[in-house]
Amino acid sequence: MFDFAFLRSVPAILVSVMLGLEAIAFYIAPTEEYVPNPPPLSTFSSSVGPWRMLQEMELDADTQKILKADDALNRVYTGPEGPLTLYVAFFKSQRGGVTPHSPKICLPGSGWTPEGSRTIHLDVPGSGSIPVNRYVVRRGEERSVVLYWYATAHSEIADEYVSKLYLMYEGLRYHRSDAAVYRVIARVGPDGEEAAERKAIGFVNTFYPPLKQRMWTN
Repeated sequence: MFDFAFLRSVPAILVSVMLGLEAIAFYIAPTEEYVPNPPPLSTFSSSVGPWRMLQEMELDADTQKILKADDALNRVYTGPEGPLTLYVAFFKSQRGGVTPHSPKICLPGSGWTPEGSRTIHLDVPGSGSIPVNRYVVRRGEERSVVLYWYATAHSEIADEYVSKLYLMYEGLRYHRSDAAVYRVIARVGPDGEEAAERKAIGFVNTFYPPLKQRMWTN
């Protein structure tokens, strides 16, 4: 599932340095860390707007052991424009060095070949304009559009390295390090790549506001 060669790259080393600085900041902070306890992701609605859950997929034990997420959601939803996949991983605390994994690492490790990526901004109800990674991948003849981003109680971030700086900021100002990664995958069909992107964006606009409220209100 994961390409561990990434761990020897310069970006990974920089992330490790930032995590070390974040850990130091936590331990010199005078206030104990706040660790939230939101409702389990499994209790999130199986029906959101025009979208209905088609399948709930359990993560296997090996994957859970690597991810080390405190909670996760992995579902297929279907709507007027067909099915897509939603994945969410939530981390109550990153003080011990546990951190969200980048889909740019996970997807190639699962056999997907990246074709291109860029950052786009979505106008999501209740959140304003949020930065999201738009990632196109291929496996054999199958192509998919992937949207993913990171979030804390106070921000949404596209770049995984910038998210580490936000982690330091959250720790120093709010004494918390909880975070989540959201990923939506829409298969490219006969209507093409842009249609898959529109479907994924429409789904984000529908599911993210109620899920964000459940996860970040405590």
